[in-house]
Amino acid sequence: MKYIQLTLVFSIIFFGCNSSKKSIQNSPKSNYDIEFIDYLFKDYVGNRPSASVIVIKDNQIDFTKNYGFADLENNKLATSKTNYRIASVTKQFTAMAIMILVNQDKLAYETTLTEIFPEFPEYGKDITIRQLLTHRSGLVKYNRFIKKNQTEQMLDKDVLDGLLKTDSTYFQPNTKYAYSNTGYAVLAQVIEKITGISFSDFMEKEIFLPLGMTNSTILVKNREIKNRAFGYIVKDTSIIAKDQSLTSAIQGDGGVYTSILDYYKWDKALYSDKLIPQAKLDEAFYNYNEKGKSTEDGYGYGWIVNYFNGTKILQHGGSSTGFGSHVIRIPSENISVAIFTNRNKRGQELPNRAKALLSHFTNGKFQMPFEIILEKEIDLNGIDRGIDLYNKIKRDTVNYSVSKGGLFNFGISYINANKNNDALKLFSVLQSDYPDYFGGYYGSAVIYQQEKNSKKAIEYYKKTISHSTEKEKWAADHSQKMINELSE
Repeated sequence: MKYIQLTLVFSIIFFGCNSSKKSIQNSPKSNYDIEFIDYLFKDYVGNRPSASVIVIKDNQIDFTKNYGFADLENNKLATSKTNYRIASVTKQFTAMAIMILVNQDKLAYETTLTEIFPEFPEYGKDITIRQLLTHRSGLVKYNRFIKKNQTEQMLDKDVLDGLLKTDSTYFQPNTKYAYSNTGYAVLAQVIEKITGISFSDFMEKEIFLPLGMTNSTILVKNREIKNRAFGYIVKDTSIIAKDQSLTSAIQGDGGVYTSILDYYKWDKALYSDKLIPQAKLDEAFYNYNEKGKSTEDGYGYGWIVNYFNGTKILQHGGSSTGFGSHVIRIPSENISVAIFTNRNKRGQELPNRAKALLSHFTNGKFQMPFEIILEKEIDLNGIDRGIDLYNKIKRDTVNYSVSKGGLFNFGISYINANKNNDALKLFSVLQSDYPDYFGGYYGSAVIYQQEKNSKKAIEYYKKTISHSTEKEKWAADHSQKMINELSE
């Protein structure tokens, strides 16, 4: 792996971004604050991996800008045509492929796995296409199929072959939701079985070419990807060139490479009948539970579905080795935001920045993530002033959405940035505001352990255990493990 030392970049908050002779010209309908937007992407300025950003309103490009390098080794700046691996944002494309087959009467949502693959184990008779789309199948994680000392990358077919040798699911299909990359790898195999052609060829024939997405492709081993962004892992002061893992060659759950310009074409198609009729496409944008379609928060066909003051918000993130992405659509407002990057994803960084752009370009109609405002205040004026600001905005529930989970993730981001003193103060606030929540204690315990203060670490790990709910069992389990190790 190649190590590229980070260079010091001055004035990174407001200056030094490569905008665009290579980018398309913005034709804004909105008034926007470019200094604020550049601040959001300050970590991508200079000799660093890139971020490409687009805001689409009323089927027109309202804003686009590119920051950093798509290929550091060859000094290639990112442009609006740079192709990023969008990881799990791929799922909306895989879901569309299935919807096209349903529209062509070649498949039905209630078709079961054993109807498509007769050799599938008995439990497959209870798993439908709809359950695969909505993460309600209970299929086991494909990581368990990786063999000891394996060096060859897994493919979608390897996932299916592993399931053929598996005799059970995590739970009875359709009884609960559990996000499943396995399910989408299987959907890619369903497409190949039904059509008789490869998943990548089907996507090109039925989606990319009809929409003019000529820059987009599916990752296929040994096939060149034009305008490719190469992935990087940013850690401390180094950038590691790395964008492949043992599961990176799996296509159905995360194999699409695309650009923000091509994503604009995709977004426009979601308001049209170009791929399938709107009435049928609309089925993708609802949550599904054990009773069928619902108007609750949840998951549709390749989309996370949320509601804010009655307005439907569709979004999805993506994370794979060396890449991170996030997209948000609000159909009723005809606005979409997409952010593609070629560096490792960091917690809620991209979702929060996408939501910040959404708020900014709707003049505050949708809430600004408090983390964005708080981070900027801490950067400029220090942690104590930041906490003062937090204590003010947490009471402004109209303009900001402050949550214990958000504050916990925000504190963790400071640990990851090696700013433990700031993080410890944030976790102290979390303990004070949410004394029955595990997060403040867990974050503090992690910091004390890093600082080799075993007594304090054990104290706070114990508090974590006593404040963890069933949903937070992972924190309690990890805390007990750490207590055992620190007590030896």
